[in-house]
Amino acid sequence: MVMSEGRSDIRLRPDQRLYGPSVYDDATRIVVGHSFHPYTADLGTFPADSGPMFVRAVVSSYRLAPSAPPLRLQSDPTAEVSLVEAEGWFRAGVGEEWADYAYLRAADDGIPARAGLYRFGLILDATGAPMLAPTNFEWSRVDRRAERGIHKLAPSDANTVLRERILREGPFADPSAYLDPRTTPDGRWRIETSVRDADDDTAATFWMLTDLLRVRGGVHTRFVPVAFHLVGRSATLTYRLVGRPGIYDATVPIPSSTDLASTPSQGDHVGRYGYHPPVFPMTAGQWAHGLCAFWMEMVAYGRIGDVRPPWAR
Repeated sequence: MVMSEGRSDIRLRPDQRLYGPSVYDDATRIVVGHSFHPYTADLGTFPADSGPMFVRAVVSSYRLAPSAPPLRLQSDPTAEVSLVEAEGWFRAGVGEEWADYAYLRAADDGIPARAGLYRFGLILDATGAPMLAPTNFEWSRVDRRAERGIHKLAPSDANTVLRERILREGPFADPSAYLDPRTTPDGRWRIETSVRDADDDTAATFWMLTDLLRVRGGVHTRFVPVAFHLVGRSATLTYRLVGRPGIYDATVPIPSSTDLASTPSQGDHVGRYGYHPPVFPMTAGQWAHGLCAFWMEMVAYGRIGDVRPPWAR
């Protein structure tokens, strides 16, 4: 299931993945697919140098006659299997050691006894050893979908150490002993902020953008915001980049929702909005997300603003 190259199997056909007939119905075919989340460390608090990697696994089922050739195209599930069988296929794919640390992922607390698709997930460290997810892990950011029903799979009977740990501490790891001092207990960046001489409309846009900047990896995995101060309609962003010694400052225009409600006349869009929005009108939230997306490209290939001179640090 986990390819020797360490890559996701997302480009493989169903018949090239872990695949076979249902244990209970030979007219139902089961496919187990997997993929990886590349920036797992941004989704929660982990021990230093653990190098976590989130592994997604999806067990889906299809109605197919026993004599039919193997599936060659992925589609929506057309059959249902039990949760018990789906977990069995998942365990067959990843092995008991990894599966003991895994979670069942769902959109809500209700887990159907039978379904056409089940989603599982587990976290591995840099050595390939499984680990429990931290209490502040942001599950909804794995696939950008709401996930309110996270259920820990019961470890196998032989794994007494893990079973006793879960009974003692719960199904998630407490990261308080190794919390990054630059982050809050929920795993978001601590940012020094202030607002001065700004109207309420502009301040609301500023706080909306600030909330996005607090999300680790929201702009870029190397981006570490330090301070964000608003004066009137202009804000100063101070940040660092992982792997670089410098401190950076960038001037950021903060438009009000009124500014964004109508198409502007021709002019300096970057100077007025921080980037060139593709459409107008737009909400303050759309503007803030668009600016962060623009900054993502800037940080990937360079920087935002200017590096602070050494004597001014």
